[in-house]
Amino acid sequence: MGHLIIFVSILILTIGCTVVYQGIQIYRAYRFPAVRAFVLYIAVYNLVGLMTTIAQYLIRNVGPITSDGMFILVIVVMGSIGFTLAAIEVAMFASTVWHLSGMTRAPRWFVYAYGFICTAWLSAFVAGIYRFFNVDDNRFLLGVHAGINLSLVVLDFLLPLYLLVKSRYVQPDRHRRMSQVFGFFFVSLSCLEISALFLPTHWDVFVAMLSGLALNVCLLLYFKPFVAAYYGSQIRTAEPNLSLDKICAEFHFSARERDIVEMILKGKSNKEIEQELFISPHTVKNHIYHIFQKASISSRGQLVSIILQNSTGAVHQR
Repeated sequence: MGHLIIFVSILILTIGCTVVYQGIQIYRAYRFPAVRAFVLYIAVYNLVGLMTTIAQYLIRNVGPITSDGMFILVIVVMGSIGFTLAAIEVAMFASTVWHLSGMTRAPRWFVYAYGFICTAWLSAFVAGIYRFFNVDDNRFLLGVHAGINLSLVVLDFLLPLYLLVKSRYVQPDRHRRMSQVFGFFFVSLSCLEISALFLPTHWDVFVAMLSGLALNVCLLLYFKPFVAAYYGSQIRTAEPNLSLDKICAEFHFSARERDIVEMILKGKSNKEIEQELFISPHTVKNHIYHIFQKASISSRGQLVSIILQNSTGAVHQR
């Protein structure tokens, strides 16, 4: 079983590297914050998988986890790095979920709740390290690892479940369907991870890795079609200004609002808009709010989708 786990891990990482490379190419074609966040999520997800593979190899081929040196290397050193990456992974995944839910940013309750969770992880991990070096108690730190892993599985389940609940309010219909597909897929993967918690030793690791393999294979096959279906055809170099002028005239955007829409179309963040237009953060937020109000939308993705659809229509008419 040990050699099989190593083999599956290498297979996952090989496909994962291909998916990350593919994701970078997709982001170059569709420069949207949600695509960037999801590509970062994939990259960090596979980095955590790489660390898991290295840990499995060290434990099975170098020395047992009961030895102090191996315990420090795998549980303390790699654990601290792994859980830091896992925290970033969840943040990137949550960013994608909020976008697909039709939100421009994470809700305040999630920011506070996730901040509390990360603080609890850090406090428990520091306490475990203290007990290990001062009381020679490694069971507590192993328990901390188990608790953090369990909370990560729960978060991986709750976030896409939240998306499934919120997706029925997402507009337009195409976005709603794609959000539901995304949510259902990740809820299914989370259920597979949860089932692994109740399996015997070795099999739990193997089944958990199957979810990683399924994720990377599905992304390799369907990531680009999904992005294309959600955002529409890529913007043609000769068309964005034509469709942008049409949208601005239709929704009565001011000249400044048009500038901001154009920058949103280029994937600029609020901070970048502030710096390039020399306006305050409050002014940027006000302009974006008025843009959303005039267009009857609730997210940047919907705004970009409207422009993309008009750009594609203009191309077809020629």
